[in-house]
Amino acid sequence: MTRKLFGLFLGFIVTTGTAQELEGLDSLDSLIFEDIPVVVTPAKVEQPRVEVSSTLSILDGEFIRRTNIQYVEDLLFFVPGFFVGPYSNSYDKIAVFHGTELDRYRRIQVLVNGRSVYSSAYARVDWAALSVNVEDIERIEVNRGPNASSYGVNSFLAVINIITRSPLETLGSSVNISHGMGQYSADGFDSRLYAQHSAIKDNWSVRASGSKGYVAGYEEDFDGNARQDGHERSTGNVLVVYEDEKQTIDFDLGVTQLDAVVGKIRTTGVSYVDDEPELDYQREHFKTAWEGVLSPEHTLKAQYFYEKSDQVETHDIGVAGIVLNTLFGQSVDNSTIYYGDLVTDLKETRHDIELQSTWTPNHDYRFVNTLSYRQDEVYSKTYFNGGYTEELLRASSNLSYRALDPLIINGGVMWEHSKLTGEYVSPQLGATLKLTPQASIRANVSKAYRTPDLYDQQAQWSYVFNGIRSIPANASGEEAEEITSYEIGYFQHVPRLGLTYDLSFYREELRKLVPSTKKYEDAVADGSLSRGYTYDADIEGVEFEVDWRHSNGAMVRATAAYQDTQTEEEKLLVTVAPLVTTLFISAPLHENIWFNTSYIYGEDMAEYDYKLLNTWLAYKVSNEKIDFSAGLGGSKRLDENSYIRKNNISSNRTRYYLFANLNF
Repeated sequence: MTRKLFGLFLGFIVTTGTAQELEGLDSLDSLIFEDIPVVVTPAKVEQPRVEVSSTLSILDGEFIRRTNIQYVEDLLFFVPGFFVGPYSNSYDKIAVFHGTELDRYRRIQVLVNGRSVYSSAYARVDWAALSVNVEDIERIEVNRGPNASSYGVNSFLAVINIITRSPLETLGSSVNISHGMGQYSADGFDSRLYAQHSAIKDNWSVRASGSKGYVAGYEEDFDGNARQDGHERSTGNVLVVYEDEKQTIDFDLGVTQLDAVVGKIRTTGVSYVDDEPELDYQREHFKTAWEGVLSPEHTLKAQYFYEKSDQVETHDIGVAGIVLNTLFGQSVDNSTIYYGDLVTDLKETRHDIELQSTWTPNHDYRFVNTLSYRQDEVYSKTYFNGGYTEELLRASSNLSYRALDPLIINGGVMWEHSKLTGEYVSPQLGATLKLTPQASIRANVSKAYRTPDLYDQQAQWSYVFNGIRSIPANASGEEAEEITSYEIGYFQHVPRLGLTYDLSFYREELRKLVPSTKKYEDAVADGSLSRGYTYDADIEGVEFEVDWRHSNGAMVRATAAYQDTQTEEEKLLVTVAPLVTTLFISAPLHENIWFNTSYIYGEDMAEYDYKLLNTWLAYKVSNEKIDFSAGLGGSKRLDENSYIRKNNISSNRTRYYLFANLNF
């Protein structure tokens, strides 16, 4: 398949015309009053997108606000290669890139303003607990492919960088509200309220924002049995920025409270006193960063962040004595029912400090060097029977070299030392040939690792009932997973036409992939949580995205991603969506009335086809004092299938909703 993809790529380049023809369409003269798209994610420093060697997607603020999407993770459906949805419960959302795993998706890196929100203790990204509001986002940059040379191990399949808006962009106050029929529930309702206020004084600016949302969740499983689902989350964030000609300082504080109803433990000998077991999840962070201009050629940046999360899941149950004797090592009457709380707990704390130097001695060279130290602490009576502290030291260097006038070489390497798993070196090398100031072809090769998380290495998983631990299921340790990625692509931005498009072809060679751990009962019986084997996979594919903007405000974005996965691991194949396409259209029907629609199609998405059509009308009015918009819409599932998992199914495939936004 690689040869076919390469042939298609060459054919596409030929059909786009010669460099001279492209230059005529998009000359330097036509760029005098046009912005050149700039990105920061690939090398952790601003650079023109046309010079980047890795494959990148950008969801800018205008697109984000037009989509009327309420939660950050759902935006990723509009990035080629992703699909998004609930897994075990409505709050347990997964954002999957190129498949490989579903139940604890742990092969992408997620950053919020440079702060990693990926948990290395019990590897995952808890989207529902992120303390960031979608209205506060300036843009989302997604590096579609490994980028461990900049962000380290676990930047395995992709890196998602969520960048929030400056308070200067949101001066004044805003209130947004949405309410409608449940996305997953036939009878329930989903709602969300957001508000913010931003102000400026001298060189200081500040924004305080908060939101509260409720999702009804699923009511029944595939067989019609009642389900325990639904969640409520509250998020608050304060951003303070100081800026002058020589330096920028920012302080970022955030907190999230997630309250969710979770599924029951269904096993013989266990009955429920309270039919709605609950999850209480608190997460908070503090980040401060300083960036100073030491000279026209040299800038220095230092940042520190602290994050803490505490989650407790409580089941009010009755347990038969025979279960306590068998699993908890007790000596009680087999037939007696003992009542109390079964608790699952997990506390995680992170400290991270990083120093970054950016040196541009001349037009042809740019060096970005970083040094960082991270400490992760975890405590859990359920998963670890105590606590553990992991330490990680990292050093990286990235170089951009303009070898010839149109040729840019981008290279980098990251060295890391983990107290738990040892040392790793992750290199990356790419080349970009600029055909015009706004068009380029690129090639990139990179290697990355996903190190075993603490759960893989140190787990002693037990149920805890009334403070008593059951027989532990222990982890036996795993090797690091490896990926070698090869990419070629073509990018062009045509400002005069409002058009940007990107085509990429890739091959990913994944080695030593670790399957998901066993269920508790199986692990106790077999003596280990680990399945005792690893597997390999090769993924090849093509991804395309196009973004078009018209001077009247009309917007179109379309994406398509196809992948071919070769592996002997059958369980991996069911995690893949071979084809995912999306389309978003927003256009004015009248001076104040806008038509918007989106369509998402996922073929065999975790075994189930997925087709969603969403259409809404918005009325907008503004004057010197206020901006107001309101609208109504509806969405329709055009399939009769489950959503990622068999039990994620709703009898109501159509929902209607209202929304209103006020800025003043």
